[in-house]
Amino acid sequence: MATVALILNALTVVLGSFQYGHHIGELNSPQKVITTCPEPSEPPSALTPTGLEAGLPVLEKEGSLPTCIPMTNAEWSVLVATLTLGGLVGSLFVGSRLANRLGRRGALIVNNAPLVLGSLAMGMASSYGTMILGRFLIGIGCGAATVIVPMYLAEISPAELRGTLGVMNQLGIVVGILFSQVLGLYYSTETQWRTILLAGAGLAVIQVFALPFCQESPRYLALQPGGAAKAKRSLQILRGRQDVAKEIRDWTRQDERTIVAEEEESLGASPLLNDASDHLLVGGAGHSGDENNNSISATHGSGGLSVVEFVTMPRYRRPLIILTLVQLSQQLSGINGVIFYSTAIMSQILPSSGAMITVYISIVNVIMTLIAAYVMDKARRRTLLMASAVAMGCSSFLLAWSLNYEIPKLSAFSIIAFVATYAIGLGPIPFLIIPEVVDTAAVASASAYALSINWTTNFIVSVMFLKLREWWGGNVFYLFFVILGLLTVAINRIIPETRGKTVEEVAKSWQPSHRH
Repeated sequence: MATVALILNALTVVLGSFQYGHHIGELNSPQKVITTCPEPSEPPSALTPTGLEAGLPVLEKEGSLPTCIPMTNAEWSVLVATLTLGGLVGSLFVGSRLANRLGRRGALIVNNAPLVLGSLAMGMASSYGTMILGRFLIGIGCGAATVIVPMYLAEISPAELRGTLGVMNQLGIVVGILFSQVLGLYYSTETQWRTILLAGAGLAVIQVFALPFCQESPRYLALQPGGAAKAKRSLQILRGRQDVAKEIRDWTRQDERTIVAEEEESLGASPLLNDASDHLLVGGAGHSGDENNNSISATHGSGGLSVVEFVTMPRYRRPLIILTLVQLSQQLSGINGVIFYSTAIMSQILPSSGAMITVYISIVNVIMTLIAAYVMDKARRRTLLMASAVAMGCSSFLLAWSLNYEIPKLSAFSIIAFVATYAIGLGPIPFLIIPEVVDTAAVASASAYALSINWTTNFIVSVMFLKLREWWGGNVFYLFFVILGLLTVAINRIIPETRGKTVEEVAKSWQPSHRH
């Protein structure tokens, strides 16, 4: 049962996802006013050197800052995609290290530093270079948050709410996108567009002040030498009761099996091939919080597994394939081409309504994510993934066709359906599934690896999308239609069902004796 403490902790931590969503959408609506400088109202003095003689735009200033920063479409694409480069660095090198060294809560507090600095740099920028630097810093913070937030939510969730709380990460993202689109609707003007960018700094400061009131992850605390008592106390507060012994004992049993599996592997045994040790394949979903099991916690230590260890250890080979596929599926679907550039896409066919349709898209995204949160613990994960991919493929086909034949209403419907069907499967599940296929000792590194795949693919799609649209027009969505078809086949063949199962039960599903 969800307690007030559990809900408040989850909401506070999800502010990290909210910030990520805001930064995804913040450049969508104000693109034109940022990059297009107004014509000078009167010719400059002959004595005053200007860029007009060289054919360059004049930068008018509001106070001490210019009202525009001229960019070509290619430069704008690079600026938008720089978020993903920073995200790659943050997810691969920052998120898991901070989470293992400072704890999940401490990591989020520190992680707000690049988010504040990056937002201030972009909001106060007077040059393209400063915008790029700020966007990169923001990306680092967003990348780390995408590792830490799902990890924390998984570690505080009771088994019966694992799916619902897991979807809160995606819900935070889509509400953040909606927030930025609403700001863009009102502040995308020559004098106010900086407000949209500076809002990110305010969000980061709010989370910094709220996080100290949250509990540290009890499973993280149990990993620390002598941390069993703190873990128990944290769990008691989150569960709203004193009797948490059974949950702690479950962590202990799973942890013991994980250690045995690691010892067998270090001696050359292969749990993957030993039917008697099927249950040792990937260990358990948590760690000990019992005062009598500090030796277990100390065995793992506070550092957990490194990314290199996760990638190279044979017993994580199948989880590695699964995580790679779901992360590629999310980004190769083309979702961020739509989220980053929906205003530009729709403004070409509905010039007066492009920004408003972008807001409608975000509202539908939020509604569908709420529905996903309701059904996530009732429907099969694998079924939702496949249904999402098929529906997105159909929407992508209709969007391409309607753009090519200039059917505005069908285009608007298709782009909204594209985002809505993403929200029920390919949006939340790639984040949710990480702690469902690997044990807690490896979840930080598994998250770092998975999110590095996500950010790399995101960067490629973000950089290439506008150029592909210039070359192919609406036909670019036929490409996503084909990709989604191939991904549906791969999901059907590779992804196991994880709903309501322990990590060990999921692992058994890909053993030869359990395949159908």
